[in-house]
Amino acid sequence: MPLRYAIILIVCIASCCNVYARQSDNPYSYNTIAGFANHLVEQREYYRAYQEYQRLYYYYPSLYPYDAFFIASLYCQYQGKQYQSVLEKVKKHSPITLQAFIYGFDSEFSSMSFPSCVMDLQWPQDAGPVFETMILKRKLAYSLLTVDNYNELSSYMALAKEFDLQRIYQYSRFIQKKLKNPYAALGWGIIPGAGYIYSDTTENGMVAAIVIGVCAVVTYFATDSGNSGIAFITGAAGTFFYGGSILGGYLAAKRTNNQIMKELHAYLDEELKFAHDREIIFNRYGKPKTQ
Repeated sequence: MPLRYAIILIVCIASCCNVYARQSDNPYSYNTIAGFANHLVEQREYYRAYQEYQRLYYYYPSLYPYDAFFIASLYCQYQGKQYQSVLEKVKKHSPITLQAFIYGFDSEFSSMSFPSCVMDLQWPQDAGPVFETMILKRKLAYSLLTVDNYNELSSYMALAKEFDLQRIYQYSRFIQKKLKNPYAALGWGIIPGAGYIYSDTTENGMVAAIVIGVCAVVTYFATDSGNSGIAFITGAAGTFFYGGSILGGYLAAKRTNNQIMKELHAYLDEELKFAHDREIIFNRYGKPKTQ
């Protein structure tokens, strides 16, 4: 090969390497933004990751289409516990895909709602076994919150190979039996502090009983000794605390129930591996691939 051609070839190779190096160093290249966004997800900085995915979509819509950005945005906002934002996005998106429905259901579920619409959901024939299982698990979760008979869960036996359905059902029943009746707490409140004790807030019940008891005793002796002023003050205070104790027991029962149901939702979410489903959807349909 003539020397001049060899020199030209070397110069071309060097130029190409230089251009590639510059592209690699470009902070606005597709790979740079996508890699940084994925790194932020790994660091659990979901809000910043969402912004980077949005920038990636604006800069490279042909490489990172809206559907992928939409799934990534749902993932980031769900992980950031912005459940209401997820629900608003899902409702505005038409048509609602199975992937989006999963995030919408889980957002309602994590918000302590009962998304009964899942029971009417029919997946398309080409959904595949993975999505069929995802939907079936969420129908099971809803049923466990409403069904009292294990035999009524027969339609979910297809999940028995992967999950111990009887154990999950028994634990769900056990948790729900701990729920308190707020009106029963209201009735128990007639006895000072008893409403609190019924609602599993024994410390508040003991304090309420002592305060009301002390006010009653002081009022009695003040009245007996003719100290009407003290009797009026302690009597009014006792009446105030007594009424507060009755209402407080009712509110305490509601708080206890909320905590119990929160525990049950968290248990079902973890036991049925909802997080695993969300990761699958994000990795397949929302996470940008880097070169």
